[in-house]
Amino acid sequence: MYPDLSDIEKRLAIHVSKTLARSTKRSPKETAEALLSWSRSQEFYDEMISLLGPPEGKKLLEIGCGYGLFLVLCLKNGIKAEGIEPANQEFYKFTLKLSKEILKRSGFSQKVVKNAEGESLPYKDNTFDVVASLYTLEHVRDVKKVLSESTRVLKPGGYLYIVVPNYGSFWEGHYGIFWIPYLPKFLAKIYVRLWSKKPYALSEYQLVNQVTLERYIINLPLKVHGWGNELFIQKVQNLSISGGTLGSAKKILRILDSIKLLKLAAHMASLLKAQTPIILVAKKK
Repeated sequence: MYPDLSDIEKRLAIHVSKTLARSTKRSPKETAEALLSWSRSQEFYDEMISLLGPPEGKKLLEIGCGYGLFLVLCLKNGIKAEGIEPANQEFYKFTLKLSKEILKRSGFSQKVVKNAEGESLPYKDNTFDVVASLYTLEHVRDVKKVLSESTRVLKPGGYLYIVVPNYGSFWEGHYGIFWIPYLPKFLAKIYVRLWSKKPYALSEYQLVNQVTLERYIINLPLKVHGWGNELFIQKVQNLSISGGTLGSAKKILRILDSIKLLKLAAHMASLLKAQTPIILVAKKK
């Protein structure tokens, strides 16, 4: 059993209404529910286990641990997990505070989470068996540096596990809108306004795609095991897309399914490196 977070959810919804919701126009309550969803965190955990195998007893670092739910799941399953969350902005100060509160309420030390940035990890080389990052890489200042630092602190034979929205895809999950792949940021801001949404949040996002990630890791001692294509195809064909505004994409998928084009669309998107999210699994050499 996991602790009831309904009171924290109300506080988070108020915070979101003053920050993120001003840009995305999503319901603050809906956003807070998604961010504090135990079932969604369990889905992330189960997918990680299916791709990496049982990591019980191993050391895991989560970069951008958000509100700490994934860390709680890892700790409850015998993983020596810890995380970092930067508190250099007001929004993330609040995130760090709530994550520590949730860890304490779940029976774990608040010291599990550190105030640190992915671009400068406060750990020695070859420390962790797994470095995970779930929907964080699009928020960092320097994607290439975070990937380099993540690889540095991995033990040889350890796994990098990164889940990130794909801006080379046809869906933008933060705003919940159809997306034009590979839009440069200045055009992306104009495009978002056409949907009657504000580009404030977009200004801080890194428009990550598989092509840029491939370029960033080419000189790192990593062997890529996958980019999430198989899982994407499976979820699309089963209409099991979930999490945040990705659920809204089901309307489009149902239309494609009704005209017998869903399977073709899933495989074509995968072939074009347009799967979303990207799930990068790589092993350190």
